Amino acid sequence: MKKWLGIGLMVLGLFGLVFGAVAAYQGVPGPNPEVERGTTPMAYAKGCGHANGGMMAAGGGVPYMGLGVKSTNLTEVSIDPAEVQDYLGQVSVEEFTNPRGVTVQKLVYDGDYVGKVVGDYDLSELDVYAAYETLNGVKVFLAYEGNIVGFVLMK
Repeated sequence: MKKWLGIGLMVLGLFGLVFGAVAAYQGVPGPNPEVERGTTPMAYAKGCGHANGGMMAAGGGVPYMGLGVKSTNLTEVSIDPAEVQDYLGQVSVEEFTNPRGVTVQKLVYDGDYVGKVVGDYDLSELDVYAAYETLNGVKVFLAYEGNIVGFVLMK
């Protein structure tokens, strides 16, 4: 009797694995009209997207978003692009290539790490995407042709 029960449970487990694998495999992902594809990192910073693996913080905000404060406490500020370009002209760039072969430019101001740019961009070609007041200064997101490629913290 115990033998048949063991065999039955083993067969049931095997069917569960097979049907679970078939159910989990959806093939090549296609467009999903229920997911808003136009969500930007700024929307994440404002708590309007699914960041950190889809986990939202209590209160509707994304926990930190790399800004040093909770997103519910962020204040977007306007900043003069000429002031940002002047600041970028004063930073030194330490360039390296990560293990994936992507160029990363580490921005250093007066010996302190203040930001980075992912890609081989000339800093003078970057535009201001958005700026946020943080506890440590103004964090400016830098964009190239409308796509965010890095940030700099202006103290």
